[in-house]
Amino acid sequence: MDKAAELQTIAQEVRTCTLCRLHEGRTNAVPGYGDPNADIMFIGEGPGFHEDKQGLPFVGRSGKYLDYLLEKIG
Repeated sequence: MDKAAELQTIAQEVRTCTLCRLHEGRTNAVPGYGDPNADIMFIGEGPGFHEDKQGLPFVGRSGKYLDYLLEKIG
């Protein structure tokens, strides 16, 4: 299986996971996205309010700060 297919499989597993109670309070699972061949990957601790509502990682205040920091380092 290629990297892109593996990431799609993981994303689907995240969306449908019910192994613990965390799924009971979420609006959306937030599996992430990106280039499967990237040299680096950012992994967040867990989705915040805005991430849960939008189903996307790093869209809330912490994500905006991450964007700012990444912009500063070029």
